[in-house]
Amino acid sequence: MTLDDATAPTCTVCHSHLWDTEIAAGRYACYRCEDRGADQLHAIRGAFKRLDTLEGLTKPQNGVCGPTGTREAPIPARLAVLAQTGPGGVVAQLQAGIEDSWRRALGWKAGPTRGLGDIDGATTFLINNLPWACEKYPEIAHDLEAITRIHNTLTSLETGERGPRKFTAYCDTTDCTGQLRITLWTSHATCPTCGTPRDKNDLAGLATEYDAAAA
Repeated sequence: MTLDDATAPTCTVCHSHLWDTEIAAGRYACYRCEDRGADQLHAIRGAFKRLDTLEGLTKPQNGVCGPTGTREAPIPARLAVLAQTGPGGVVAQLQAGIEDSWRRALGWKAGPTRGLGDIDGATTFLINNLPWACEKYPEIAHDLEAITRIHNTLTSLETGERGPRKFTAYCDTTDCTGQLRITLWTSHATCPTCGTPRDKNDLAGLATEYDAAAA
């Protein structure tokens, strides 16, 4: 296999060409995407534990005090953390959204519902079975994207910084009117209309909403 072979299999996550060893293993995701997913799961574990504390729940964003002069965070900021550490939060999303599907694919029985704070159990299961999923599970791209979203959400809650600003890029495939929502740091994206995958170089060449505004 050569990297310039347009017919060579590609990673379903980043759409880069798979290496011979990855093709031989029948992988759906490349080793690089697997490593990034594992790193993000470790980071999710740490961020969750820091946020799921009294300090994490009450720390003011950007050092701004509440209206009474206390160090208590404004209610919206506190609720944003509770939404991730409470019912329906990160642990539930990892188990119901990913772990349960992997268990069914593996032919295993469903695991017991994890407690709200069982981030160790939720992330350990996924980290341990990630190599299998990247090799054998067709929906791994969807799951790795979900892990990235959770990672980005927790990172934003910790730092108080919003994620990169998104803008619209217009697909240039013939007769396609698709619009892709990307950032300056987006490394790959797929047109939602025609399904054409794009790498970073392709995205950089697309017309954007800013071009239209300047015309």
